[in-house]
Amino acid sequence: MKKLKDICIILRSKIIFFIYIFLFSGNIYSNEISFKIEGNQYTDYDVILSILKNIPENIDEEYTNEIIKILNNSNLFSDVKVKFIDNEYIIIVNEYPNINNLFFEKNERLDDEELKLIANQINFNKFNNSSINLFIKEIKKVYESFGYNNVQVQYTDKIYKETNTADLYFTINEGSITKINQLIFDGNKTIFTQEIRQIIKSKTKTLRNVFANNNFKPSVVERDKFIIINYYKNKGFIDVDVKYNIEYLDTNKVNIYFNIDEGDIYLLSNINIDDTNKILNKNTLELIKNENDIFLMKEKNFSIDKIQELKKKISSIIINSDTEFFEINSFEKITENKIEILFQILPIKPKYANQINIIGNTRTYDYVIRRELEIVEGDPIHSTHLVSIKQKLSSLNLFESIKLSEKQIDKNNINLIIEVEEKQTGTFNAGVSVGTLDGFAIVTGLRERNFYGTGRSLDALINTSEDNNQFKLITTDRLSFENDADISYNVNYKQQDFSKASSYKLDTFSSGIGIGYKLNEDITHNIDLEYVLKDYKITNSSTVSNAIASSSGSNISYLFKNNIRYSTVNSGFIPKMGNYLNFNNTIETPTSSNNGFVRNIIDIKRYYSIDQSILSFQTKIGNIFSLNNNDILTDDKFSLGGRLLRGFDNYGAGPRNSRTSYVGGNNIFVTKIDYSYEITKNSNFPFYLNIFNDYGLIWENKTKPTNSDNSLRSSAGFGIKYYSPIGPIGFTWGFPIMDEDYDIKRMFLFSIGNID
Repeated sequence: MKKLKDICIILRSKIIFFIYIFLFSGNIYSNEISFKIEGNQYTDYDVILSILKNIPENIDEEYTNEIIKILNNSNLFSDVKVKFIDNEYIIIVNEYPNINNLFFEKNERLDDEELKLIANQINFNKFNNSSINLFIKEIKKVYESFGYNNVQVQYTDKIYKETNTADLYFTINEGSITKINQLIFDGNKTIFTQEIRQIIKSKTKTLRNVFANNNFKPSVVERDKFIIINYYKNKGFIDVDVKYNIEYLDTNKVNIYFNIDEGDIYLLSNINIDDTNKILNKNTLELIKNENDIFLMKEKNFSIDKIQELKKKISSIIINSDTEFFEINSFEKITENKIEILFQILPIKPKYANQINIIGNTRTYDYVIRRELEIVEGDPIHSTHLVSIKQKLSSLNLFESIKLSEKQIDKNNINLIIEVEEKQTGTFNAGVSVGTLDGFAIVTGLRERNFYGTGRSLDALINTSEDNNQFKLITTDRLSFENDADISYNVNYKQQDFSKASSYKLDTFSSGIGIGYKLNEDITHNIDLEYVLKDYKITNSSTVSNAIASSSGSNISYLFKNNIRYSTVNSGFIPKMGNYLNFNNTIETPTSSNNGFVRNIIDIKRYYSIDQSILSFQTKIGNIFSLNNNDILTDDKFSLGGRLLRGFDNYGAGPRNSRTSYVGGNNIFVTKIDYSYEITKNSNFPFYLNIFNDYGLIWENKTKPTNSDNSLRSSAGFGIKYYSPIGPIGFTWGFPIMDEDYDIKRMFLFSIGNID
């Protein structure tokens, strides 16, 4: 009985299933969608289907509109029609011709191969309006990158219907390069216009730099905008906003207007450390606290770069404490115009550099980049290493862009990829200076920062004037992989005419080797060893000093120089704030012709910015003494006058035997006080009214000159400084207050190119 019941249940289920199939099978089959494509002679069926997206599962007659829209946007077809018949979409297409050949005429700046490369990069292979417009747009963008902003591109076509292909003939009227006429800045109340000019890439030609590249490139102007913004932010102006406008002139030149809204300046209030995970010991925390306290004493304004530099120092302290796997997150808390920084120290999983791959350096050798890295393959790596690598590579000034990326290899290993884009590293500069002190001088220079891709710099300088001619050649390279010191070699030849002041001429040839390195961001130390050959030529034996007369002819010297420089002076054309201290120690060995000397010079400068005015104090202190109690030669002694003591001529103040026999002294002390007030507020080419007061004293000689009373000299006066399009121009009127009868005065000074 039970078996019969089970059979009935099975039969009933099958009957119900067949009834369901009979009733609904028509709907199931009606939902099957098929496609038929016509007219696709050169475009594969599967390719067309792959273009269609979101195909509905159920029949939807409105999908025909979607098919037309998608295929029209593919730029493959000039016309698309769709029919829907018996659950089938019938798609009828009319294909655009394929591009067979591209031909170009009148193109000089870009050759045919470069233009075809542009076509390949945008996949320009179909003859349709959108593709042609895109191609022409890309051509114009490339031309704009070289300064051609008026390029006209026209084309004709030849279509082959039997193959549905086309040849295109482009005529490119390049026009001439658009030049920058003026750079105009508005709203920069705190930062000087000339300071901004120094940091941006867009340039104008001046007499001081007639070889400047003043091509107008929209992409460069856009980049300049962000350079200015970052520069302001690193001065504490976090809310700065910069906009620019381009004025096109009829002369194929442009004026570029940068409108700057500086906003308020933000100050640093405090720096805290969060070590909730207790990964640092007490001593390390104390070292970090001391570093933070020093930083707060030195830096008052908030600066992103300065904070990153502090972050790097903190990282070094932690690494030196044998804690390798950590990260530092920084947070900012803003209260009104004050910013509090929090550094959060967190543990991270171990991460090691498996490989360090460098790409993009077609000219620069790998080792030039690798020697800047703080890590090698196998070393632990963390985020501060990446920041440091990018900063150091940027400081080389060899690359347009630097990108760092990581590729995970396994749980603890990565490949570090350094991608660089190289830039032009050679420059040629020429300029002139004209003045009542130095006469007319021409200065030309050639510099290559990456000589044959080795990272070595090569500088050649020629300076010619009425009384002085100089040729100088310097090459500098990194000393070794283990440090940041640079080693330099130099050759210098100089001709000086002291006939009017001291009755002799001097030819000097020197060559030397030096090592320079940074002790920190602000302090630089240089050590140099030089071989010097001097040839003294007497022009008036009756008035020349005894020391020079006895040294007539060739003299050999060996010099050891030690120089330490500290500077926080703002970068830019016009120094307006910061401190400068330079100590120079020179030792001429006793084996030299004059039996040796020791000379020490200290230069101190302090600049204060008061609104648009500048107050500066400059002091020079110097001493020289013989190692064998000999008389020091005149050209090695100190002189007073000219720019060191305005109101007096070069070699105009201090010990002398006669008007044409200036002797100088073994000791010098000079102080200069200047107050400069900008007459033209926020001008691109500002005028400054300058008021000054100078004091100078020069004294002591082994052989007492005819005129020497070791008395203090002083002067006061005023002047005008004009930072013109052709270079700085200065007019100075100086009036001696304390002087001697035998001093030579020069109350008016005029200078173009050198107004310091």
